[in-house]
Amino acid sequence: MKKRLLRLTALLLTIALSAAVLASCITMKYAVTPRTFHHTSPIVPNPMKGFVSVFNEDDPDKANPSFSLEYIGLKFSSVYHIENGVSSIDCEYIDSLLHKVNSRGNTVIFRVVMLDPNKLYEGTHGLFLPQELYQTLKTDGRIYADPLNNDTIEYPDFNDEHLIAAMIDFVEQFAAVYDGHPGIAAIQMGLYGSWGEWNMSNCSDTRCVMTNPNLNRLIEAFTESFTQTKLMARNPSLGNANRYDIGFHDDNFLFNSSDFHTQNKAWKNLLEQVDPSYGTLQQFYDFMDGQNGNYMPIWDKWETQMFGGELSGFMYNPPFGPLWSGTEREALDYCIRQFHMSWLMGCGQGGLPKKDAPEYASYEAVSASFGYDIAIAKVEAKERTGKIITTFTNYGVAPFYYNWVPEYQLLDSLGNVTYTCCDTDFRLSEVLPQSQVDSVFFIPDETIPGDYTLRVRFINPAETLSEKAKPLLLSNDNALENGVYELAAITAQ
Repeated sequence: MKKRLLRLTALLLTIALSAAVLASCITMKYAVTPRTFHHTSPIVPNPMKGFVSVFNEDDPDKANPSFSLEYIGLKFSSVYHIENGVSSIDCEYIDSLLHKVNSRGNTVIFRVVMLDPNKLYEGTHGLFLPQELYQTLKTDGRIYADPLNNDTIEYPDFNDEHLIAAMIDFVEQFAAVYDGHPGIAAIQMGLYGSWGEWNMSNCSDTRCVMTNPNLNRLIEAFTESFTQTKLMARNPSLGNANRYDIGFHDDNFLFNSSDFHTQNKAWKNLLEQVDPSYGTLQQFYDFMDGQNGNYMPIWDKWETQMFGGELSGFMYNPPFGPLWSGTEREALDYCIRQFHMSWLMGCGQGGLPKKDAPEYASYEAVSASFGYDIAIAKVEAKERTGKIITTFTNYGVAPFYYNWVPEYQLLDSLGNVTYTCCDTDFRLSEVLPQSQVDSVFFIPDETIPGDYTLRVRFINPAETLSEKAKPLLLSNDNALENGVYELAAITAQ
């Protein structure tokens, strides 16, 4: 009998508590006034987009503040060492470079370079190999020399197994430490060819040219080792690169990239004045598949993989003029849209307009036109359940390629943050151009009666590296400081 009474008492207690909780949920009411958002002009500098500053190791502390990305070309022999047959990467050196860039709030695009024809007086005639590896290749007759600019340039046999093994070993060690590093925006595969551009056209010995199967091995080492940081290759037609989930960088951008010459006669005339064969290397518009000779466009790669590049050197000399107006501007705008470019190097060589120059506004507009243009489209509230839906849209030409997490902040009437949470289900990278994706916030059950404000921002993972890490800025009004946006006023009663 006592047991029966105890069970009954426990049951009644459970029912009473459940009823109290239910009553609390039913009686708690929310009045939510969503803010109305308008799309404004895209903002620069913004992370992972725009023009790129080339890092100068001799003067590393003067990066232009209008950039968010800095390119660093790493000499292979500076970052990969072999001593008595034991290999290692120089993390101390790499970390020092990263620190200088990240402390400015910027992120790095890395490329490792083994051969640089512009630096014949450095390394071993422009070749940057660990000394032990160089001696092995030299002894085996795997180093070739050619005259260049009244000097000598040396090339390795890029199909030599010792060299391939060293490249793969480096990639694996590099990825083990730096894959997913929040201060790195992208890794360009590099290594092979002059300037790491997969081009050996100046070498008189055909053994310099890496075969497709061997280049395929190098690509696979990268793609299997780097699973978080975005990868980029120079040429989609080599090593079956188009078949991998990687992005691409066109280092001859505007000259051989596009079909714009078929749309604009003035642009075609400018190209022909420099080189009548300009249309023979359209590596981004279409490209030759190395196995069967078919042209295979890469139009859909940009949806998940980053595209960037470098302005062709031709663009800095007559007959071409400044990029910020006229036919050159039309070509630049067309190609940025056509290839969904996130960033571009080379404006420094061509002369970056100063802020007081009349063309600066045009330059800034071009810089803002790269990549994503994320904005809040609308905020909706389900007052009965306390559910608030924020819809994000993308007015740009490419997505934001990393899934930075939206952080919601609930502030009381005194401005104190009473609650924060992150929508880890939201995928920023899936907000493609002209699409919309929703993020959801629920007013917490423990909220006490009062007036509140709901805000949102995206967490930049590089905040762990520097307090100067640039926030993701949305193209909206209702903006507060450091990429924080006010979504709604809430009254809980």
